Amino acid sequence: MPQKLPTSLVHIKYLHLQGLSFAREIDLHSALLLVTSSPNIETIILEMQYNPNEAVSQTAMNLIDQQDYSYVVLNRLRVITITNFTNVKTGMDSVKLILAKSPMLKIVDIMIDKRVDIHGEVKMLKELLQYPRASTRAEIRFENP
Repeated sequence: MPQKLPTSLVHIKYLHLQGLSFAREIDLHSALLLVTSSPNIETIILEMQYNPNEAVSQTAMNLIDQQDYSYVVLNRLRVITITNFTNVKTGMDSVKLILAKSPMLKIVDIMIDKRVDIHGEVKMLKELLQYPRASTRAEIRFENP
């Protein structure tokens, strides 16, 4: 699978994707392609769709680990919002990648899925706060529905 589109999407500054699932490889790969091919992106909104009965595909689980994203730098990204977020490995890995590659990031808004209990929420927050960040000003904000 390609890691980047053949042409950079230089005019995209705002990306709003709905109905994505971190469990589906095609959704994860498509979102990563759009983000990594948009060097001028400033705001990303991901409205996730969470289905507790949907198993995460093995390919999706390894997608970020197996790809080389060393070339990615999101120099203009300031804000990312993710709704219906759960502690699925692929979602956590996606946030980790964005935090590591976004030196101008200011706000990470994460709206937790209503089915995540307090234990899961605390676990996610602890893990996210330990991820390396390219921006020292990046503020991670958790919200419950």
